[in-house]
Amino acid sequence: MSGARIPIVVHVEGLEQVEGELHRFAAPLTVEEVVKRLPIEGFVARWQNAVYIITEIRRGVEKSVTKLEKGDIFYWSPEQALGIALSQHAAPSQTIKIGSVGKGADEISKARVGAMMRIFSKTV
Repeated sequence: MSGARIPIVVHVEGLEQVEGELHRFAAPLTVEEVVKRLPIEGFVARWQNAVYIITEIRRGVEKSVTKLEKGDIFYWSPEQALGIALSQHAAPSQTIKIGSVGKGADEISKARVGAMMRIFSKTV
């Protein structure tokens, strides 16, 4: 899949689907690895101001950020976690912003721990 913005869909069990996009320019190598592995799924976990799933993606730090905004999609390399920020907050070290679900974060915030989350490519 080529292009700077890659459309995706995030579906959490029991909730409405949310559209978003991965931003290749934010972290090209990490985004490429995520795109190669789509669809990605796992069980929802919560951590302060975010929900996330553990993945099998193994990437080092690439363009780490210090702050996340509500709706940001991120990869946290120490735990191989792919997550969505539910509010603006300081990011832990080694966090890489890779995309956004925008206002879809409100729907994602309703996710219950243990629900299945699936991230897949949106067919245009």
